[in-house]
Amino acid sequence: MRISAKVLTKGLLVVLCVTFAFGEALAFDKADIDKKLSAIISYEHGMDRQPLIVVEELLRQSQNQPEQRKYIELRLAEMLSDATFEGKSFICKQLWLIGTADSVPAIAKLLTNEKTADMACYAIGQNPSPEAGRALRDALDKTSPNVQIRIINLLGDRRDTQSVEALGKLVFDAEGQVAEAATGALGKIGGARAREILVKARAEGDSDLRFAATDAYLRCAESLVLQDQTKPAIVIYRELAGQDEAAIIRSAAIKGLADIGGQDAVPIVIAALQDGDRMVRTTARGCVRTMQGQGVTDLFAAELEKTSGYEQVLLIAALADRGDPDVLPAITARVKSNDAEVGKAAVQAIGRLGDTSCVGILVEVAAESLDSEQKSTALNSLALLRGNGVDDAIVKSMQNSHPSVRPQLIQVLLDRNAVGSVPALLTEAGNPDSKISRAAFKALGRLAGEKDLPLLVELLVNMQDDSSRREAERATIAASRKISDENKRSDAILAVLNTEKRMSIRCSLLRVLGGIVNSKALETLAAASKETDPDVQDTAIRALAKWPNATAAEVLLEIYSETQNPIYRMLSLRGFVRLLALPAGSRPMSKTLEMCRQAVSRVRGMEEKKLVLSGLSNVIDPETLTIVESFLQTEGIKTEAAMAAIKIAGDMIQTHPDKARIAMNKLLAFSQNEDLNRQAQEIIRQMEEFEKK
Repeated sequence: MRISAKVLTKGLLVVLCVTFAFGEALAFDKADIDKKLSAIISYEHGMDRQPLIVVEELLRQSQNQPEQRKYIELRLAEMLSDATFEGKSFICKQLWLIGTADSVPAIAKLLTNEKTADMACYAIGQNPSPEAGRALRDALDKTSPNVQIRIINLLGDRRDTQSVEALGKLVFDAEGQVAEAATGALGKIGGARAREILVKARAEGDSDLRFAATDAYLRCAESLVLQDQTKPAIVIYRELAGQDEAAIIRSAAIKGLADIGGQDAVPIVIAALQDGDRMVRTTARGCVRTMQGQGVTDLFAAELEKTSGYEQVLLIAALADRGDPDVLPAITARVKSNDAEVGKAAVQAIGRLGDTSCVGILVEVAAESLDSEQKSTALNSLALLRGNGVDDAIVKSMQNSHPSVRPQLIQVLLDRNAVGSVPALLTEAGNPDSKISRAAFKALGRLAGEKDLPLLVELLVNMQDDSSRREAERATIAASRKISDENKRSDAILAVLNTEKRMSIRCSLLRVLGGIVNSKALETLAAASKETDPDVQDTAIRALAKWPNATAAEVLLEIYSETQNPIYRMLSLRGFVRLLALPAGSRPMSKTLEMCRQAVSRVRGMEEKKLVLSGLSNVIDPETLTIVESFLQTEGIKTEAAMAAIKIAGDMIQTHPDKARIAMNKLLAFSQNEDLNRQAQEIIRQMEEFEKK
């Protein structure tokens, strides 16, 4: 008999397929698996965990081998009855990962034992099979209350609809926590029958059960919303929003209605705004802010006509939170309410919702209100307004306003950082009314820039009323500092100063140079300190005494050395000493030490000596320490000299330990001050520790 090639090929393919399938079934070694699994049966706490690790690795390897994993699951289930307590716990953890309906019967045997119930619930809780749910239901009435609660919670988490009747029976027949747990589970499961049971529990249960049922009932509504079943959810929310419910429940129900109820929820939210409970009012205000739906904003705005007093204040604030400018007409109409609080709330709301069109009414309130708080609220709202053209509108209102309110509107422009208002502010800076002028210069100090500097200098030079001069000087300084090239910051001032003959104006310009602080300003002030005019000299020396960096130290020392005026002598010395504590910049230490020696040689009286010693304490160098040591026995300044020596030596521990030690030993030889001696000894100890390293 001859067999065709086609038939032979088909037969070969069948054989290969059967062989492959059979090979896959035999791809794992059952004996090896059994050996690895059996090692965990007798496991107890404290023993070597290696057998457990081997089993965990076995499970990982079986992830893509369903037959092998099924075999492992069945073997683990069989082992549950004989394993130790710790072994059972480990097995349950593995069955949580791989368990199916096949392992449920073995796990179910552990459910009714209080000792093993927790591990069994863990193993079976996430098992998706119907058998798992059935096992939990079967165990429900066969165990202790503590285990019942755990099983009840699992049934709720699983949304097990088949357990509703059994749970309903527990709601009314069980006691305490079991009944409350059953109630909570019904809330998670939901459905018409669960809701019926919860309604009955709310009506017939004791206070604890009623509260638990109410909370579960609320959960039912939330579940219905997630399922797009809004009508029955609204029914529940309306019921729970009633006055007889606890505030926390009412708040949640009102929030639920607001989220899904649209226009129909508006009256309930409005009523809640007036509720006696703060939590409910706060919730309602949040609802006004977030509620969606066509016409909702108009409905809330219309309610303003129906409310008054405190309720109206709350509603206005809630509408402001909503951020919808469509309510502006209704709110603006209440700005001039006879109730001051309502008017204030309206003005505040305009600041949050308004635009250019609202500038006029806010300026009017600020100008006409006799209530200082209302006036302040209007000005704050002006500062908050957003939108194109607001700054320009405020500028126009400022220019046309009464002089009494103009400084306040200038402050608003400053608060708004209205750079575009600088031209108008420059005009106001020349106003003969000093209050307006000062306010304008104050604003220009922040808003004016480099291009505005010439006009600022012109205003400063031509100023007739000195009451605004200091603000003008500060504004000029601020604008000068905005010039990127530091060397050019004083040019505009120097150009005027070189031709200015009026001494009062020269003094003003010198004060500006003291604020600009560059090399040209320093040179000019140094020269001015030697002028014969007493006002010019005084201004220059005082500006130098306040110099913010170390570059003026040499100039101040020269003034100190040469002046015969005791006031200037002390001013310059104080300034010099202060600058010694600042970074020296490019000045070499040798120059600093030379200045220190010169200052020491010029001192007169104890006060000057104490000042110089305080300055020397900031110059960390062995020579400075030597200078200070010479005063350790000088009466009247021994303490100050010792303090300076300790400060310098403490900073020289790592750089000049030998000289620091000598100085401290010398101090200990002369000093009778126990506290200073302790500090000196501590420095010596630190030096010894450093030298050992």
